[in-house]
Amino acid sequence: MGNVNDFKFLSERGFQGLVKGLLKELKVYGTIVKDGFPAFGEISAPEELVLSSTPTHLSAKEFFFPQREVLLKFNIKTAAFSPVIESVDQAIIGMHPCDIRALSLMDRVFAAGTPDPNYLSRRSKTLIIGSDCMPDDYCFCKSLGNSEAESGFDIFLHALGKGFLVRTGSDKGRAALLKYAKLRAPSTKEFREFQGLCLKRDSSFKAKVDAPPAELPSIYAKSDESKVWQKIGAICTGCGSCNNVCPTCYCFDVKDEVKASLAEGERVRNWDGCTLEDFAKVAGGHNFRKTRAERLRHRFNRKFRYLSSTFDSLFCVGCGRCSRACLVKINIVEVTNELVSECHNK
Repeated sequence: MGNVNDFKFLSERGFQGLVKGLLKELKVYGTIVKDGFPAFGEISAPEELVLSSTPTHLSAKEFFFPQREVLLKFNIKTAAFSPVIESVDQAIIGMHPCDIRALSLMDRVFAAGTPDPNYLSRRSKTLIIGSDCMPDDYCFCKSLGNSEAESGFDIFLHALGKGFLVRTGSDKGRAALLKYAKLRAPSTKEFREFQGLCLKRDSSFKAKVDAPPAELPSIYAKSDESKVWQKIGAICTGCGSCNNVCPTCYCFDVKDEVKASLAEGERVRNWDGCTLEDFAKVAGGHNFRKTRAERLRHRFNRKFRYLSSTFDSLFCVGCGRCSRACLVKINIVEVTNELVSECHNK
């Protein structure tokens, strides 16, 4: 929660001035209402922003790792090729703590091994402005330790009845506020209002994982033969919605698309997902994960087990998007808690 000296007060008018200033220099994306639901979209005026208290249907991942992107262009006749890196200066407004945590994990993924120049170029040109949230029935970030954003943002907004308390997390964020906003020290009343909202938010979480985050990798390691996988595999449609909405799924497929002239083409990267039938299929039609149960088990283990040894972190941030989006109501918290119960009762 911090102390009063960690914050500055920004009026609603000051916030509008900040957004207007950013619009002069950057492409700005923020939370808007689309088809009645919160979503990220490009904005052209501060009035278009609607800071959402619940997660957007899709995360902001697409602004760093697009669903489809051209990696290079090539000429078959001359054997010439040229890499394509499309990135612009941009700001993203309204990212919640869970999504900021997810972005920090994606940063590590795309910087590991052979660094990904496309992702890293977009990331370096992005100003992150986070904002507070209020959990719904699916949010469980608190039980995974991701309910507060302590780093990974340039500016963070805590909405009050009138205005915002503001924290800065980088020189880039401080420079933007200094250039476009007028700040002052918060009053005692404003800080008490903020403390009250924090307590309300903290007590509003309904979904909870029944084990400490540090124990989940070993619990999943003992659950390979659990009947849970067959149970949820029997109802899964294999649609891949959980992969598409997850802020930390980063699997992709790469294809060369040749133009009708057969002289030129593009190498294209598209999102892929481990719950899709063809994901683990290889030449000859062999599939290393033939059933939906096997594919679901793999996905859950990717979130709670496999990557924990490589990156020393779970790759589920508790946003609840996969549970909200699932057509047959497979709930990641309920599945995990069933595995926790099985493990403890062995």
